[in-house]
Amino acid sequence: MTVTLLGIRHHGPGSARAVAAALAELRPDAILIEGPPEADALIPMAAHPSMRPPVALLVYADADPSRAGFWPFAEFSPEWIAMCFGVEAGVPVRFIDLPASHRFAEVAGEESEDGPVDRAESGEPRVPEIHRTDPIAALAEAAGYDDPERWWEDVVEQRADGTFSALDSFQAIADAMTAVRDYAPPEDEEREAYMRQCIREAVKAGHERIAVVCGAFHVPALATLGPAAPDAKLLKELPKKVKTTATWVPWTHGRLSFRSGYGAGIESPGWYHHLFTAPDRVVERWLAKVAELFRTEDLPVSSAHLIEATRLADTLATLRGRTLAGLTEVTDAVQSVLCGGYDTPMALVRDKLVIGEDLGEVPPDVPVVPLAADLAKEQKRLRFQPKPGQTEAELDLRKPNDADKSRLLHRLNILGIHWGALGRSRGTGTFRETWALDWQPEFAVKLVEAAIWGTTVVSAAAAKAADRAADAEQLAGITDVVETCLLADLPDALDPIMGLLADRAAVDTDVAHLADALPALARTLRYGDVRGTDTSALRKVADTLVVRIALGFPQACTGLDEDGAQQMRARMDNTHQAVGLLDDAEASAQWYKAMGLVADREGMTGLLAGRAVRLLYDADKIDGDELNRRMGLALTPGVAPAEAAAWLDGVLSGGAMLLIHDPVLLGLLDRWIAGIPADSFTDVLPLLRRTFSNFEGPERRKIGELARALGAAPVAGVATAAEAPGFDAARADRALPVVRMLLGLKEEAGV
Repeated sequence: MTVTLLGIRHHGPGSARAVAAALAELRPDAILIEGPPEADALIPMAAHPSMRPPVALLVYADADPSRAGFWPFAEFSPEWIAMCFGVEAGVPVRFIDLPASHRFAEVAGEESEDGPVDRAESGEPRVPEIHRTDPIAALAEAAGYDDPERWWEDVVEQRADGTFSALDSFQAIADAMTAVRDYAPPEDEEREAYMRQCIREAVKAGHERIAVVCGAFHVPALATLGPAAPDAKLLKELPKKVKTTATWVPWTHGRLSFRSGYGAGIESPGWYHHLFTAPDRVVERWLAKVAELFRTEDLPVSSAHLIEATRLADTLATLRGRTLAGLTEVTDAVQSVLCGGYDTPMALVRDKLVIGEDLGEVPPDVPVVPLAADLAKEQKRLRFQPKPGQTEAELDLRKPNDADKSRLLHRLNILGIHWGALGRSRGTGTFRETWALDWQPEFAVKLVEAAIWGTTVVSAAAAKAADRAADAEQLAGITDVVETCLLADLPDALDPIMGLLADRAAVDTDVAHLADALPALARTLRYGDVRGTDTSALRKVADTLVVRIALGFPQACTGLDEDGAQQMRARMDNTHQAVGLLDDAEASAQWYKAMGLVADREGMTGLLAGRAVRLLYDADKIDGDELNRRMGLALTPGVAPAEAAAWLDGVLSGGAMLLIHDPVLLGLLDRWIAGIPADSFTDVLPLLRRTFSNFEGPERRKIGELARALGAAPVAGVATAAEAPGFDAARADRALPVVRMLLGLKEEAGV
């Protein structure tokens, strides 16, 4: 009986080749692999024709799917090679790492240093790193390397096959790890105790040639099994197991580049995949990929570029004392020769090739929750399969297939599976949607979590939406759910939510809540017909809200401090836009009547009064003469400068065209600024700067030119400096630098 320990580097192509060679030489009758024992039954699927790495084992607690962990495997992962070898050879294969079910039983917040744990604060599942000590870094430092990745590449990843025995190399790695562990405190005692117990079981079962594939750091701890009693005592103190479920899920090279699984995240999965799959001429084949990528992006690259880049990479390797050019040398050569030294095209190489965008596939018969199966069915029906990396989808809602895709994305967003983010459409019609798509492997856990709401995407989304509406603390939360239900086409959820909306709207007396709730209803009523949805039930609720908002808005605007006034102005703008979307003459009349009361109400804060005046002017409810009159009153010396500046902010924040096209208003503003007392000017200045900073650069320049002309030519209705009684030119000149600063004008000689 022999037990051979194959100490590997997770996701290492050199280790993978060495494992394949060692297993072929050993011809073991049992293979033990560092991995979650809960997934033993899934090992045979590794050789399934439809299985294509990168993939990952997902293990989660049945009672709380958020406590989950992933064990990812790439085509160049040594564990994957061992699994496939054993399945194809008919050799028993099992995982021997500490069961995740023990770790899931730990008290929330107490993390195992190496295993899967509960959700992070963001709600996303995570798996922490495995080792605090980096044995590879210690060996690299001893060999004179400042980069452990380069050391491992030189001595393992890029070695030529057949140079020396794979078993000899594993023995050398074991000797090196033994030396490292002499200076490293034990960190994985429970895990290693469990591994030893599994090896003892394999020996007891009568296996003669046992191969153990594990992280190199564990090899010294497993080399001598010793008595079983101490290990059994240590494992007896573990928390009681919880029930778990395991499955295979697709993974990506991009996710391999982060810390995941065994804490063995790698920086260059695409490069490692190339090292593992390239039959020969590694550098030349890599540069050919770079050339193909650049030509796809319409970047110039010639054969001469590739020849020169190859020479440079080999030269750099020689200068740096390396037997073969590695990723560092190839990257330097590509940036120097093909990228002209620029970083932008090099970033493309890093994203597309060094990391890569490969997305794995799992067989359709892999066990999944019914919700995940329904999603896969919908994706297949719509020909809407996830793709690696970030992509974009332009949907035309007039087309049935595109409309169904939109509904699916909206339903998934309700479930917290944010595969797509809705952006601004490039078209002008409301029938187009632009989605930014980015499928993440962690959505597998989200689907398990969402399975409590239903067995299909539509039923689960409807149940989750109804629950969100019931838990909404404010009316706006319910109207947001109503809008979402219509976008996602969830009529079964909409009926009870509409009843809840009507009941809550009837008893909610807070005008702010009512105003926050109206915009979502208005958008739904305006654009719901594009999707063919019935929005008639919402009209009565929306009309009632407009009446109640209009009646209570003037009173709600009084007695507010500066922050409260800013918030109410935002509600005023949003409600104004919502009323416009409703396209109802009676609703508009009620709203503009409320705006007239806000504009005229005594004691109203200047910001809200000015904003109401601007909305009335834009809607042609008051003319230019009336606006001039109101501005003259607001900017009289009897009004505090700060209050007048707030009134100006309310009026002008909608754009600068008022000042550009109305010289009377500009003249009033010019005279008011010039007349602000010195002791008040510093208080008013921030408000003015905030107002004028919202204007575009050309608008500010035009206002400056018109303001300069005010002193040179008479403007109808505005007294010039020469006509103004008691005008102090010297005092006025002192204000000019400040005015120029406000308007963004440059200092000019003689002005």
